[in-house]
Amino acid sequence: MPELDSLHPLLIHFPIALYGVGLFFDLSGSLLHNEGLAKAGWWNMAAAQFFAVFTVISGFWADALVGHMDQPFPIFSTHGSLQLLALVLLTALFIIRSWRKSHLPRTPRGLILYLLVQAMSVGFLFYGAHLGAKLANRI
Repeated sequence: MPELDSLHPLLIHFPIALYGVGLFFDLSGSLLHNEGLAKAGWWNMAAAQFFAVFTVISGFWADALVGHMDQPFPIFSTHGSLQLLALVLLTALFIIRSWRKSHLPRTPRGLILYLLVQAMSVGFLFYGAHLGAKLANRI
């Protein structure tokens, strides 16, 4: 049976992939004016939110061994801080989408802002994953 601290590397792939695919569906849905693709984006975000809870918990558990969150700044060079920033932004977007019954913003300005924040957050998530792999000596 794996140790509890090895659980984090097993869980991280779910939210990373789901948020990335959710962004793809949201971009595709908005460009193609396809509400079904946009709904698929919301469902990917919902699944990512679910897995992110366990991923963050396992990340704090693993950090008890590494201790890099003792110095969380600068945010853009610290794996845990950057991942938490990305998760806060993505959670805010998920709440907005859920409040709107999974619909993307209707106005062009709102849609562009939403997609830019989503793309930026997913980019933070991907780069933070890279920092995590470096931290774990996996690259």
